[in-house]
Amino acid sequence: MTLPYSTFSEHLDALVSRAPDAIALIDQDQQISVTQLRARSRALAAGLARIGVKPGDRVAVWLPNCAAWVESFLACAHLGALVLAVNTRFRSLEVADIVGRGKADWLVFWPGFKGIDFQGILDDVAPEHLARLQGVVALAEAGEAVAPSVQGKPVHRYADLLATQDAAPVAHGNAGVLCFTTSGTTSKPKFVLHDQRTLLRHGAAVAQAFEYGPNSCILASAPFCGAFGFATLAGGLAQGVPVVCAPVFNAAQSADVLRRYAVTHTYANNEALVGMMQAAAPGDFSSARLFGFASFTPALDHMLDLARDAGVTLTGLYGSSELIALVAGQPRIAAEGDVSALHQPGGTLVYPDARVRARDPATGQVLPHGQSGEIEILSPSLMQGYLDNPEATRAAVTEDGYFKTGDLGYTLTPRQFVFQTRMGDSLRLSGFLVNPVEIEQVVETLPGVRACQVVGATKHGKIVPYAFVLLHPGAAADPAGWTAACKAAMAGFKAPVGFTVLDAFPSVESANSVKIQKHRLRDMADAMLSDSSSQASP
Repeated sequence: MTLPYSTFSEHLDALVSRAPDAIALIDQDQQISVTQLRARSRALAAGLARIGVKPGDRVAVWLPNCAAWVESFLACAHLGALVLAVNTRFRSLEVADIVGRGKADWLVFWPGFKGIDFQGILDDVAPEHLARLQGVVALAEAGEAVAPSVQGKPVHRYADLLATQDAAPVAHGNAGVLCFTTSGTTSKPKFVLHDQRTLLRHGAAVAQAFEYGPNSCILASAPFCGAFGFATLAGGLAQGVPVVCAPVFNAAQSADVLRRYAVTHTYANNEALVGMMQAAAPGDFSSARLFGFASFTPALDHMLDLARDAGVTLTGLYGSSELIALVAGQPRIAAEGDVSALHQPGGTLVYPDARVRARDPATGQVLPHGQSGEIEILSPSLMQGYLDNPEATRAAVTEDGYFKTGDLGYTLTPRQFVFQTRMGDSLRLSGFLVNPVEIEQVVETLPGVRACQVVGATKHGKIVPYAFVLLHPGAAADPAGWTAACKAAMAGFKAPVGFTVLDAFPSVESANSVKIQKHRLRDMADAMLSDSSSQASP
């Protein structure tokens, strides 16, 4: 797919020229036209330039789904700065890692969002992680007090930057503009770098593959800081159709939004879709043309029943930070592929020239259709690489350009596949891919804990983390204290829902090593969670 432009600034200009009054965003019932979005993002770019943001700078954007997130991204794209996307559910350890290891020069955040003490979280970040920061931008309501500095770094009000009278600098050309963070096979998240041209082309491919038209309206159910949320935004911006965003996902409010704005498309995890359909009144989904899911939770059958009753067409999806989400969706008509896979994650790749194959991890042989192996994908949406990590970049891509997904699945055609599960032990929690090592390392710093293994268990149809620990001699179990400490250090969805103390982890000796049998731990965790009296077993 070839586009006549390679930057978001050029694309905004084209949208304004074509339909200046078209609605680009709906943010908490405020409708923002493409003309207003361009004006606000250019004004913000001028304000950011005035305080010193320059091409190549790295800007950590720690905001929920709102107009300010989009404006900040577009302003950075205009300036040639790189956005490090930060999840608002992250806490001090995770923020420290992204800001510090990501070498952020600036930070944009919303101190009063959702009643969370973001200022306090930043205060808990060790100074060395903020040493590179030149300044902080705070989103605040008129008259709302904002601290003048964060650990000695000056704080600038977002509204003041928007109000600058300076002219925006000349738009920067195509360059790396967005980094998602993702957990791979190592203990630290990697920074997945995409440039403007790739993101724009992907948005156009999504809009075409999922059949956006003049009357389409897209609900952003997933956070813009992740690949699924950003792909949702990019598809809407590509077609110039409204994207409805809300800082906090609420199932009942989302169902109401669907009706009021005649939403046609949304993409979410199973839990969010089920919540919306349960909260909806008759007729709320009359405008729905396609809802996509990526099987982030196992409660699939119930979701299909609800969708059938609501008259909603569901399709399985696939995406990753490295390839961007919505890179594949299961076909709805036979001309696009095998429709029997409609309700399975994976899909037909949205690019006509993209290809998929499965490789046997033991023999290295490419497998025939229908046989399970590691999924490898050749797609124009492939990342530029892992930021500051060329070795990991080389290891992630085959010599002929296929991305090694680390996912188990099988192909149906050269463009269609079914995703089955992760090759490793990564967890999909609240829609985010999480490396259990991240959680284990935090638990192992807690009082009395000598070692930890975290597995994904099922609770009320949802995958949740469960921790098994070994104690230091003489130490006592403290599940309540451990839970509180984990919730203070990490996003809530990463905090283990239970702790069980073992004398030793179940293991088996292989030719090369002693391997912990995580499948046995998963079975134990599932059994404990099925009996509520065992959840805090010491």
